[in-house]
Amino acid sequence: MEGIPGEPYPELHLVLERFIVGVQNALPTNLVGAYLVGSLATGDFDLDSDVDFLIVTDHELTDAEVRLLQALHLEVHNLGCYPARHLEGSYISRHLLTRSDLVGVQPLWYVDNGSTLLERSVHDNQWHVRWILRQRAITLKGPDPKSLIQPVSIEALRTEMRTSIKKLRTHFVAEIDKPLGYCNTRFGQSFAVLTCCRMPHTLQSGAVQSKRSAVQWAERSVGAEWHELIRQAWVEREGVRFCRKVRQPADGRLLGETARFIGFAQNEGENRVHCTPEVRQRNWRRS
Repeated sequence: MEGIPGEPYPELHLVLERFIVGVQNALPTNLVGAYLVGSLATGDFDLDSDVDFLIVTDHELTDAEVRLLQALHLEVHNLGCYPARHLEGSYISRHLLTRSDLVGVQPLWYVDNGSTLLERSVHDNQWHVRWILRQRAITLKGPDPKSLIQPVSIEALRTEMRTSIKKLRTHFVAEIDKPLGYCNTRFGQSFAVLTCCRMPHTLQSGAVQSKRSAVQWAERSVGAEWHELIRQAWVEREGVRFCRKVRQPADGRLLGETARFIGFAQNEGENRVHCTPEVRQRNWRRS
């Protein structure tokens, strides 16, 4: 399969072949296209990356199709290797891809990382996923995604980033002093920091880049007071296994620093979004 890396998981090719054949069998008259998004599309896919997919259908899935796909995801998961157990993605109709008013509103059939359960979620019905689909997606089956979706406006992308940072801050702060949840785990804390590198990067550039690219950009762009926190988050992420660090509490000091960093990122998004990219970059450095 063209564009799919042979490392660090050589078995990824086999997993994707089994998956796509299964999707074709489950949706013989409904499949439009199958695409890879996430880090496989934006770059820097590594040992701890999810295998993010988006399946475009001609019409909404029927109950019978959902049952067939449910069985398929269980079958693929049972292959036992890392890529098979870390498929994450959604099924979206061609019609819904044309509906800007339903972005973030209409739930899709979605499989979470590490799960085999098809459930309804807006997780992938987001502007940044559509941007990746159109601009960077790897096509496994079907037409060029540019024929399925109109360009995503920079303003729509930036509005989504500002809203997402606000939501992240609310959830993160609410969990700091609570029993172990998600944001206050080692995994959740580092994920929040890296997310707050990616979102301002998108606000500044109008594009969606990989975590590594965003971290490198942030280390060049933010004040020195944040460098240690960003490096800690990246080191914490490397070698991550979701089942381990998502169950381990984060250091209290890091949780406090992370909350401050999220607030900093939110203020940047709200106060400087109308500046030119050059001014935003200078202001971000001075903050």
